[in-house]
This record gives sequence, structure tokens and C-alpha cells, in this order.
Amino acid sequence: AKWETRFDPQSTLKQDFHVTPETVVQVPMMKREDEYDYLLDRRLSCRVVGLPYQGNATALFILPSEGRMHKAEAGLDQETLTKWFKKFTKRKLQLYLPKFSIEGSYQLEKILPKLGIRDLFTSHADLGGLTNHSNIQVSEMVHKAVVEVDESGTQAAAATGMVLGFRSARMGAQVVVFNRPFLMAIVNPEGVLFLGKVARPAEG
Repeated sequence: AKWETRFDPQSTLKQDFHVTPETVVQVPMMKREDEYDYLLDRRLSCRVVGLPYQGNATALFILPSEGRMHKAEAGLDQETLTKWFKKFTKRKLQLYLPKFSIEGSYQLEKILPKLGIRDLFTSHADLGGLTNHSNIQVSEMVHKAVVEVDESGTQAAAATGMVLGFRSARMGAQVVVFNRPFLMAIVNPEGVLFLGKVARPAEG
């Protein structure tokens, strides 16, 4: 999917990413100043920025406060996502977001119940469209997904060799820098399409 408003590749420069307090790597960091859906969730100690794709899907980038990743992960469920969408406000942000690609396998019987999907792994599931047998149920489902994030939304681009220094944002714009591990969710009106954690973007 393409971003509704893409990042300018000429604004992508190298910047430090703090994998841990002791480990710092340089990654291609995208930059765009614009109005975004934004909120600060004090309960989960995180900031959330929404970037719409063309169509009806939205990427949520979730930046926990330092040392609070586990708290944010534990609280990420369907109820939380619904509250976020109701509480979003438009904010002028100078957003710095690393380019990254993440691939993962997820045991969905552990994830989907948190997102409100419960019957699939019980004897009440209706699997008639998948099989002629009526006495089966799903015991395990593994989901493999790859998500690439770059300036256009999906296409890879060559990394620049320059080093980025943050400039002061224009009057009224808040600077939000995803330069430590963060979470990403892709959602549409039907539900959650992807959940992932970015712990170490590819160095470029």
C-alpha cells in the first residue's frame, strides 16, 4: 500500500537508532512535517502517530517511553485501539521514522483473542467454507507477514550516505523521533491486519 502522503526521499538521511542504551546503529531516517493523527497515552506510557495509506487502512506507530516497551505491548488490544481512534487529534508534527522491513511468524491463537476474535479456535467456529468436515476446529494458526516501510509506503530505495542533524521544527510543530524500539499496527475498518515490533531497523 502507498502512503496517502509520501515522504520525500531527499529528506531521508542517516541518524542514530538506540537499539539498547548501550547499542546505537545508524539507519536511514525519513522525515516529514505535516498534520498527523496523534495522541499521548499516559496509561501505557507511549505516543501514537497515525499515517493513512491510500484506501482505508492506517499504520499506527507506537513509541513507548524508555523502559516501557513491555507495558505498551501488554496493553495493546482491540479496546485500546478503539480508544485511540476516538481520542486522536490532528497535530502538526515533524516526524522522523526509520525505514525498515520486518518479517515474523505469529501464533494467532494467542493474538486474535486479544483483538476480539475468539470463536475461531473453539468448537463453535464455522469453518464450512474451508472443509466438508463439521467436527473440526483450529488448534493452531501461524501467520507469516512481511512489512516494508519506506518513503512511498512499500518500495525500497537506496540509502544516502549523509548524516542527519535535527533541525528546529517550524513554529508550532512538535518533533517526534522514532529512534528507539517501537511497535507498529496496520488497521482498517474490518480489524487489525498486522502487528509487529521494530527493535533494530536495517542499517543503511
